[in-house]
Amino acid sequence: MFRISIALISLAVLALVISCGTEAPADPAEIAERMFEAAQVRDYDKMYTFMSPETQDEINEAALAGIEIVSFTIGDIEYSDDSTEVELDYTITIKNITNGDTEVMEDDMDMIMTSEGDWIITDM
Repeated sequence: MFRISIALISLAVLALVISCGTEAPADPAEIAERMFEAAQVRDYDKMYTFMSPETQDEINEAALAGIEIVSFTIGDIEYSDDSTEVELDYTITIKNITNGDTEVMEDDMDMIMTSEGDWIITDM
């Protein structure tokens, strides 16, 4: 009986260590949230980590410097048939730093799953 108890406890501890040591890949909504959060605090290096190189090239940092992201929400996510591509709707409220005007924009972004299983923004 003692050996069975020790074996069960060992298995439980092993399962706990394995589950804590591995992190599930982030879903598209989480990637979009992380990207917007980085943009809010003007951490452009971190913001770029969520984007393809082509998407990074489309970003105008000078224009970003003139705005403040007030808030954002993630909307519907539409997956492709094979679930490796998504179109994610979002709403973003931005404030023009110069004149204080606020604008709400609704748009979407495209994302693909990389061969490593991570989501990356390919178009905004």
